[in-house]
Amino acid sequence: MYGRKVGEGITEQIIGRWLAQGGGRRDKVVLATKVYGKSGDWPNDQGLSARHIISACDNSLRRLQTDWIALYQMHHVDRSTPWEEIWQAMEILVAQGKVRYVGSSNFAGWHIAVAQAEAAKRNFLGLVSEQCIYNLMTRFVELEVVPSAVEHGIGIIPWSPLHGGLLSGAIRKEREAPARGPRRAARKTT
Repeated sequence: MYGRKVGEGITEQIIGRWLAQGGGRRDKVVLATKVYGKSGDWPNDQGLSARHIISACDNSLRRLQTDWIALYQMHHVDRSTPWEEIWQAMEILVAQGKVRYVGSSNFAGWHIAVAQAEAAKRNFLGLVSEQCIYNLMTRFVELEVVPSAVEHGIGIIPWSPLHGGLLSGAIRKEREAPARGPRRAARKTT
């Protein structure tokens, strides 16, 4: 979903070109991608409908120039699609060998619990990971997401671990820019 135009998937294309260079690259990486975002103009070209999950996976595989995805993450909760439909689609992709594991991103703790309960009813593994914003300044996931993940044996993948660069010293570096030379100072003013 990332890129200049809806449905273009430019970041997946970049990674696909890199993987296509060979040298065993595909077998040396854990390849993850997401499903949810808008990929076209039709109502089922977004969210977690079975149609969108499967077609988005096929499109990602084509752009990534590979046969399988290690971790296929649901980017957000879709309150309009029942879990039975979501898990059926994921089961199909796993059975076809296109996806190895399913993860979530931006789920609340209770979403994780419901997802896992519905997966268990189907004898399906369910979620193996939750990707959430988590860093020294944004720790609210410790209240319910992390405990739910621990309870369900799910790994946590933090995003923005440096809080958009803030924790890397970016503010201090910007304040010191004039002392670092004219080129950096000029870039700051333009």
